[in-house]
Amino acid sequence: MAGPMIEFEIDVSELLRLAAAVPVLERAIEEESGLAMEESGMLLTGMVAARTPVNYGLLRSSISWPAGFETQGSILDTLRGIVGASDKPGTGGTSTATYVWYVEEGTGPHWPPAGPLKLWAIRKFGDERVGYAVQRAIAMRGTRGAHMFQKSWNEGGRSGVTRIWDGVPVKSMARFRGAA
Repeated sequence: MAGPMIEFEIDVSELLRLAAAVPVLERAIEEESGLAMEESGMLLTGMVAARTPVNYGLLRSSISWPAGFETQGSILDTLRGIVGASDKPGTGGTSTATYVWYVEEGTGPHWPPAGPLKLWAIRKFGDERVGYAVQRAIAMRGTRGAHMFQKSWNEGGRSGVTRIWDGVPVKSMARFRGAA
């Protein structure tokens, strides 16, 4: 995992060997692998979104699992999935794909625009002056990162994806038995 995304690879070489050894299982294994990749992506998307700070909700709503996955390797023995922020226009003109870096990793001291902070302060505290105080604090100290991608992967995402993929052979056999 690097930066504000979760990138994971699944070694499917054992599943390919199983399909080669028992060719009638190939279709069931392919279908269950596709479902497992989709389930993995949706699990991680939900975990990251739940940990994403919310002001307007634009960043949280941009956390996505793109349709499909990539195949890699000499005999396509690895599947790669990515969960990240899609490129939506954000407030103040900054896209969510750019803004997610700041939220995940934090920032150094800088002078942020007052407008979004004032709106947040009014909604949260009923007083726009709080926004100016936060603006000054960010100018002096920067912001802490939320690390929502890193925390999601480390606090159950990795083990959840492993659990999902460990079930593929059993589900493939059940699918095959149901189709026969």
